Amino acid sequence: MLMKRTTISILLILFSITVVYSQQDTLIFKYRRLAVDYQQAVKMAEKGLEGASSLVDASKAGFLPRIDVNGNYQFNGNPIQLGETAESPNGQELTNMYELGLWVSQPILTGGYLKNTKNLAMARTKVARNYVGLSEQNTMLEADAQYLTVVTKREISDLVKEYRDAIGEFQQVIQDRVDEEVVGMNELYQAKVRYNDAQYEVIRMEKEFSVSLMGLNRLIGIPLETQSQHMDSLLIVDWNKPGESRVEKALEQRPEVSLKENEMAMNRYGEKVTASAYNPQFNVGLGGTFGAPSPGLLTEPGTNYHVTARLAIPIFYWGQKKDEVFAKQMLTEQTKLELDKTKDIVTLQVTSGYYELQQTQYQVDFSFSALDNASKNVEVMLDRYHEGLSSVLEVLDAQLFWQKSYLNYIESKFELNMAYSSYLKAMGELSVENK
Repeated sequence: MLMKRTTISILLILFSITVVYSQQDTLIFKYRRLAVDYQQAVKMAEKGLEGASSLVDASKAGFLPRIDVNGNYQFNGNPIQLGETAESPNGQELTNMYELGLWVSQPILTGGYLKNTKNLAMARTKVARNYVGLSEQNTMLEADAQYLTVVTKREISDLVKEYRDAIGEFQQVIQDRVDEEVVGMNELYQAKVRYNDAQYEVIRMEKEFSVSLMGLNRLIGIPLETQSQHMDSLLIVDWNKPGESRVEKALEQRPEVSLKENEMAMNRYGEKVTASAYNPQFNVGLGGTFGAPSPGLLTEPGTNYHVTARLAIPIFYWGQKKDEVFAKQMLTEQTKLELDKTKDIVTLQVTSGYYELQQTQYQVDFSFSALDNASKNVEVMLDRYHEGLSSVLEVLDAQLFWQKSYLNYIESKFELNMAYSSYLKAMGELSVENK
């Protein structure tokens, strides 16, 4: 009867893993969101975006009039002789000179500096936004890996317990036969050795499961000992959907590509900002002052007003403009080469990622078929042992091969789910929403 229960338990396990294709485990989206909300890498990228956005506002202020208050004071050790007055026919001596002024100035012509500084700041903001997207994609992939590892360790832990219990049941069958003096103690010891080895695997996998759960909890920012919610076994994700122009779509969606494109634009605006310093400049100003000497060159303080206009036309700087602009152009060329390299990498990742999905799916299908054969082999060997046609080792080996086949099946499911997450990242389509 015990032998029959062993066979039935194995068949029930096999029945429970009938291949069913489904959407991704919905919990994976929960952990993506938690990881994105908590991870410092994403927050740092968001702070960078806030700073870049602030520079855009600062660049816009450059087009507006500037208001300055200034003042100065000077003590003259040898007094300055000023103009003659009725009270001072020999002139006045000025020892203390001071002035307080209020000025309003407005740039009129800046050689493109203000416009290109604004465009540079806007391009820098786009780069910062790309970094946020890239950080989110990396974090979501890490969350997938951590969560799928937890579920995999849980499923393997359950498997080794089932394997241990199956050996334990078979060991009881042998014990009964030993008690009846049908077989010798050597058969019982052979089963006990396998049972002890299986128990060791149970202890080891429980440890690995707990450690993997701590890794997931760290990623989402909760106490490490928390028993986070998770599935007991991996789903087989239904990934094979019709899709055309995968590479072209990825090049449009990947934040790495947009990042390099915006860096190239940023460098081009940097070229123009550098060149603008050598273009004609014109600005006007209006201000008023109060201080001594007065407009009449008297020691008594007085007020005055000023209107200014300044035009500067650079003529000759010994090739300085050419060299500085050329240096900026080389940065742009470097970024262009980095963009080409990034596109090559994206193309490789998408193409190889899709191929890996196809091959991993074949592994899943094959391992499931092998598991079916291994289960039937256990059933046959148990019957043969009951009839006295098989040895203990043949039954134990059949159970061991069943466990190995089951383990291959679990690992192939993990590889398929990870391959799918990696492919989504290659496409730039990882999301916290279950679409």
